[in-house]
Amino acid sequence: MEKTIIVHDESSLMEASTAAGSPECFIFDLDGTLVNTIQDLGLACDYLLKEHGIKPKWSMDDYKAFVGNGAKLLVQRAFENKLSTEELESAYARFKVVYDKIKFDHAHVYPEMAEVVRALKNAGKKLVVCTNKPDLSAKGMVFELFGRNVFDVVQGALDSKPKKPDPQVPAEILKELYIQAENAVWIGDSNVDIESAHNLGCLGIGVTWGFRPAQNLLSAGADIIINNPEDILKIFKIDIDNI
Repeated sequence: MEKTIIVHDESSLMEASTAAGSPECFIFDLDGTLVNTIQDLGLACDYLLKEHGIKPKWSMDDYKAFVGNGAKLLVQRAFENKLSTEELESAYARFKVVYDKIKFDHAHVYPEMAEVVRALKNAGKKLVVCTNKPDLSAKGMVFELFGRNVFDVVQGALDSKPKKPDPQVPAEILKELYIQAENAVWIGDSNVDIESAHNLGCLGIGVTWGFRPAQNLLSAGADIIINNPEDILKIFKIDIDNI
């Protein structure tokens, strides 16, 4: 798409709807898109810093800027990129243990997202979660907050596979679902998601309720930017009552 469509009124909504078409598959990011997880991620990092004798100094806004490329890089950024490879592996392993214990303490589905996802499901759309969150943690979170039968595929990060924005994993998912990339749309809150969409060859929709500002999505070349989850249904002409 030559320019980013920012949905803010009926005219821009109609423009976005015309450009978006009618995809068969919706690929969602998890953290910052479906679920607000930032407080627990930040608290886990703070706990880790304290264990290493370091006084935490990062705000939740700082942590929002650190996430998106996987938990290991989140840990490295929390330690100001000062960990050696060996130290990072140890800290990352510890982070997963700490985070797993508190990941539901403050995490919550963004308002309207559960209804939007259910409406898409009932409209016959294939639903995928593709995240750089560790796979077991991602699956556990989605199943706990959305149930096991809503998303067709939930795929988190695996050490054996490249992470977003590499298109390998989402391409494999679409192949399993017998869907071409041009018949999919990717919805996420960061440049990583927009880059993932374009690397895959599908439409990239950026959301502003997550962890990155709209300018981050604009700079990444988002095809469409939305401010409310319900805009997803409006763009693709799916009734919110279809739940």
